[in-house]
Amino acid sequence: MSAIGVSLPRLEYAIREVSRSLEQNNTHRPKWDAMSEDDLWRELVACILGSRVRFDVAHAAIALMDRANLFSAALRFSRRDEYEHDVLCALSVTGKSGDASGLQGRYPFPRLRAKQVSTAAETLYANGGTIGRLLHEAQDVREVRRRLSAEVAGLGPKQTSLFLRNVGYAIHVAVLDVHVLTYMNWIGLTPLPLKTVRTLRQYEILEEAFVEHSCSAGFRPDLYDMAVWVVVRVAKKEFAPCP
Repeated sequence: MSAIGVSLPRLEYAIREVSRSLEQNNTHRPKWDAMSEDDLWRELVACILGSRVRFDVAHAAIALMDRANLFSAALRFSRRDEYEHDVLCALSVTGKSGDASGLQGRYPFPRLRAKQVSTAAETLYANGGTIGRLLHEAQDVREVRRRLSAEVAGLGPKQTSLFLRNVGYAIHVAVLDVHVLTYMNWIGLTPLPLKTVRTLRQYEILEEAFVEHSCSAGFRPDLYDMAVWVVVRVAKKEFAPCP
């Protein structure tokens, strides 16, 4: 039994079933080297906006930026001095029920994220650089993650891993969010419950353990971690004690 009372065999069965479904429906896997630079930038910004924010809130914020055409190179380059202000304006919109963006209320960190997005653009596109070139030149996923985590505002190892998974850069990658870390503790891959990973080295060690576990179960790590996220998130809601 897990810490919240759900049967681990049932949990593992559900994760395997979701993993199989993901593999069967993953016929159009993203190919980062076929994506436009605007699309790569959009995916990276989505990961910055998703840090410490619910998925639906981050998704709505991306829709607001899309509406303002803020992922286009024209705005990133020709209006660089004003880009932070433009992003702040988009993220400061207060959404209402039924709004096309799907946002209800307001994005919680508009000023911080606008600064991070603007700084990330300056860092990545300085001296003619691009995300695509960075991905092409890297030796492996660890090198890319180290560079992006160290150099890009708003990206840590988890959010960088999310970006690399979402653009299809590697399959042996795991997004170690609180739900995946909870699962790892439940099955004994970590001795104590963890809510976050504090260092890049610790992230790599934990990811290696997760990748080995998913491969031994016969599943791709990038899809298995998505399945864990889905199942554990639902399990926590269903089996949480009543207030």
